[in-house]
Amino acid sequence: MFSWRTKNKLGIYIGLGLLFLWPRSSSAIFGDSRKIIGLDGSVRTITALTRNYDNPLLFGPDNRMDGISQTLLRITLGGMPSDWITYELHGVMEVDFSTQQGQDANPMGLLGASGGLTRYQVWDASLDWSHDRDTRILMWLDRCNVKLMLPFADLTIGRQAISFGKAYFWNPLDVYLAFDPRRFDRDYKAGVDAARLDWSLGDFSGLNLVMVLGRSMNFSSGFDSDAALDASVYGSSWLVRFFTNLYDWDIAVQTGKVYGGWQAGLAFSGELYEVALRAEGSVFRRSVDKKLTSGSDEAEIPDHASIVLGTGYRFSNDLHVELEYFINGAGDLENLEAGFLRMVNASSFHLGRHLLGAVVGYEILPILQSNFAWIVSFSDGSSLLQPGMVLSISDESDLLFGAMLPIGRRPRIVSKIDLAIKSEFGLYPYVFYTELKLYF
Repeated sequence: MFSWRTKNKLGIYIGLGLLFLWPRSSSAIFGDSRKIIGLDGSVRTITALTRNYDNPLLFGPDNRMDGISQTLLRITLGGMPSDWITYELHGVMEVDFSTQQGQDANPMGLLGASGGLTRYQVWDASLDWSHDRDTRILMWLDRCNVKLMLPFADLTIGRQAISFGKAYFWNPLDVYLAFDPRRFDRDYKAGVDAARLDWSLGDFSGLNLVMVLGRSMNFSSGFDSDAALDASVYGSSWLVRFFTNLYDWDIAVQTGKVYGGWQAGLAFSGELYEVALRAEGSVFRRSVDKKLTSGSDEAEIPDHASIVLGTGYRFSNDLHVELEYFINGAGDLENLEAGFLRMVNASSFHLGRHLLGAVVGYEILPILQSNFAWIVSFSDGSSLLQPGMVLSISDESDLLFGAMLPIGRRPRIVSKIDLAIKSEFGLYPYVFYTELKLYF
């Protein structure tokens, strides 16, 4: 259970969070980002409690409950000095608190984007301001780019968010720091260090040329280099993507080098008798010049194919349903530990091969939206239930609350340092959370 010191710290964090719950109105800090200069911002804070199961290796001895929180202050600066150039800069201050063993303040991708060096970022634009046993304060630069609107195309250079893909839970074509399929807050995607050329070929057709610089990862020690500026051929990417609309169906094709190898993929989405249909798939072939790890061949990215098939429908009573089936070629049916290592290294979405995702949403009131998500792994029979609600407090503030409820066989301790994984979602504790989002 919590120590006296931990209880007092957690109480302070919860108290500060409650101070923000009072409805308020706000406006931009300064100027207008559609003109020469504009300064805006947001604050989001997540507080969560985890109900742990009996596993001293994961949670420590006699530790049945943990508290975690994350607060992100994001200041955004942007503008359009002329009709041919725009710029964007996002600075973030992150405050993390966790009583979890190993200072893991982001279980299951629950929390928002965290700063610090990550894949497809060659410039270490972060400052670890303070870091002790259970608290961390970090400042980082999430976006920093300039867009030139040339006569024939738009060219964006610098740290930017790049999103490709048509699916809801899983996006095999979204190779640049894709959202975790379990994450409920997707307002901001992490930026990558890139140059992107967007060439319009018509009203609904175009060509994307992308060059993204990245580092090589090492499972045992993190990144191959901790230098402030570093890049590798293995870790970098360049892609060509073509998209169009044919008979009211959106179609996209992309191919090129991604982290650790080569990828080719196809996606389409549209409607058939008001039923949304979508599909997305990719084939990956690994590079032979270097392994992902030194010391764990199981974590190496395998040659694989990933396929997502999805459908959705919105009823007249504001009820909407989304379903997706995912074939995860990077998973391992016979060795869940290998699948776990690949997931930790962002080489795979999940441990297993076959998964189903479903989400049901309903507008209870104009200011209250409910949703219920469910992800099940047919590979091991485990699943994750995610009930949640969103309350609009004001035009500039939202309150989210919900839970993550895992079902599955728990891991078994086989030695002082090793676990035998029995199911994917059986690894997770129960999580109950609330998030407050304020925009100004």
